Amino acid sequence: MTTRLRLLDRTVCLVLGLALVALALLAFDWRYRVVGDYPDTVRTSAAVDVVDSSWWPWAFAAGALVLALLALTWLLAHLRRPGPGSERLDASDPTGRLEVDLRSTASAVADRFAELAPVVHVRGTTEQRGRHVLLVLHGHVDPAADADALAEATATCTREVAAAFPDDDVRLRVVLESPRRRRIRGGDDRVRVR
Repeated sequence: MTTRLRLLDRTVCLVLGLALVALALLAFDWRYRVVGDYPDTVRTSAAVDVVDSSWWPWAFAAGALVLALLALTWLLAHLRRPGPGSERLDASDPTGRLEVDLRSTASAVADRFAELAPVVHVRGTTEQRGRHVLLVLHGHVDPAADADALAEATATCTREVAAAFPDDDVRLRVVLESPRRRRIRGGDDRVRVR
């Protein structure tokens, strides 16, 4: 999820939450008349006139279609998109273009990390973050893992990725979770190593 989409999500949630709180306070005030003075009955004749008009079904259908398109756009924006598939290398010139397959590289770095570190189920993916591409490794820490071995394996893989991409356009992120059979309940058990 992009930063802009995350900000939009939080803003919409805040606005909807405030609207629901305001509606609840209005209903509470209407019931107990703490602040305002409201009639005991609600007149719905104007709403009935609108609903009975000939244009109402068309306007309702158009509004429903717009809301459905907005909902579909919202859902599609939240789908996980695969990261970039390739990166053009600086060795490219007018006679030819040299590219590296980033997904294969992420998979190879994940295999290398699994060889060096006491981890299981390591997989590599790619993400675009601004102008940088992240090779993201997700894995579970072995129950008998040593923190020094994890740090050393992370440093080794980070150096190797930096050596392979000296222009600093491709970076490495390692996300490790606790062992699968001993998950911590009610807390975040992920450790991010950069």
